[in-house]
Amino acid sequence: MTKNLPDNIKLLKSLYEASEIINSIRDYNELLEKIMDTVLKLLDAERGFIMIVDDKTEQMKVEVARNLHKENIINSKEISMTTVYSALQSGEIIRTSDAQSDPRFSESQSIALYNLRSIMVIPLKRLERIIGVIYLDTQTIRKVFSDDEVDFINAFANLAVLSIENAKLTNSLAVENKNLKGEISSLYNFKDIIGTSKKMREVLRLIEKVINTDVPVLLQGESGTGKGLMAKAIHYNSPRKDKKFITQYCGALPETLLESELFGYVKGAFTGAITDKMGLFEAADGGTFFLDEVGDLSLSTQTKLLRVLQEHKIRRLGDTDDRLVDVRIISATNKILEDEVKRGNFREDLFYRLNVVKIVVPPLRERKEDIPVLVRYLIHKLGNKNKNVVGITNEAMSDLMKYDWPGNIRELENVIQHTMVMAQNEMITEEDIPAEILQRRFIKYDYFSKKLKDVEREHIINVLSETNFSRKKTAEILGISLRTLHYKLKEYNIDRKKEKNQEE
Repeated sequence: MTKNLPDNIKLLKSLYEASEIINSIRDYNELLEKIMDTVLKLLDAERGFIMIVDDKTEQMKVEVARNLHKENIINSKEISMTTVYSALQSGEIIRTSDAQSDPRFSESQSIALYNLRSIMVIPLKRLERIIGVIYLDTQTIRKVFSDDEVDFINAFANLAVLSIENAKLTNSLAVENKNLKGEISSLYNFKDIIGTSKKMREVLRLIEKVINTDVPVLLQGESGTGKGLMAKAIHYNSPRKDKKFITQYCGALPETLLESELFGYVKGAFTGAITDKMGLFEAADGGTFFLDEVGDLSLSTQTKLLRVLQEHKIRRLGDTDDRLVDVRIISATNKILEDEVKRGNFREDLFYRLNVVKIVVPPLRERKEDIPVLVRYLIHKLGNKNKNVVGITNEAMSDLMKYDWPGNIRELENVIQHTMVMAQNEMITEEDIPAEILQRRFIKYDYFSKKLKDVEREHIINVLSETNFSRKKTAEILGISLRTLHYKLKEYNIDRKKEKNQEE
């Protein structure tokens, strides 16, 4: 039936069929070969080449060289670059039915050398930017490319460009994802959990024991002790390492918004829910979910979390159906959850579910013997971003050892970064250490008589005072986001005027 159709209708039908084929292919190399084979078959050319501009070098490179029999051409240089450059310069299709007698190409040596007869070069344009060309030629026959064929190849080229760009992006993302997974696997392993003290050796021993299990792990310790790093180390060394690791800070969002983030919602569940949304638990299916500061969860959200742990099910807000999820839960808190249970702030049954294995992460003041190795590690880690600092003097190290580090490792890293910027030579000296660290180096904090939140509040006020209540600088020193600092100021009722009045 197709044989009885007019040529332009045949080409239109072929265009539709070809577009369906190339739009179904995501592999970059396979796509280019399919585009080339399709064009050769429909336009009856003997040879075809697809040349693409390299994004890095901006040089034209032959990606595909094929003949009408779908065979790869060994010598991909046997083409007329004169016609290619003409197409690139004009941005229009170049065609000639007899290149050897065409006055436009009379000085082209390649046409005569390779016995080229008919030639057509089609620019591949994307938003007025040429990303490459499709080059067709014949060597044994004189082929006349009709106006209908030119219209066809022009339309086909526009479709092909979109498919090529999408395939390049998909390929680039696949390579980037593979590299990122490799970086993550090498980044979050035991060598990045620094410490040789007895307490840290105990932490590492417990981490090794839970890695190959799916039991919930509760990481307990003060802010800045590295609980997040340990959660990642557990995940990226476990059988789930190729699946997602998703983190949610439990104290950053209002209850209703946090629940919609964790469990998702269906269209119409509330004002503004115009589409269905997958929750983070579903997104982490097969992987690990890290609940940071789980002690800040509301009782309502705790009840829903308990169901995830007991039944491995979640229900989106506004939905009536349950969804199964396979997620390992790692949680962290700077609170003593046993005390929160006694106060009625935390569900006892949830506490037992989360507390299958508890790992207590010691504060830096309780493992000061780790400070020298941590400092050397941080100097090496930050060295590529700062000056050529290679070490620290004994006097400066002694000063760091005398400080109690209420902000723990996060604060230590910020201080080392500061000293490396201030350093005048290859060694960090006492003069490079911030004054507030030196001034408080002999102060002994009575931590055992204070609650964690009181220590944190006091530290935030001290840093605010040192920065003249600059919230941006305070957030940088504390190693937290500006948004988190605003939340802490509200939580602890810290106001500049109030604090100033108390001082007076």
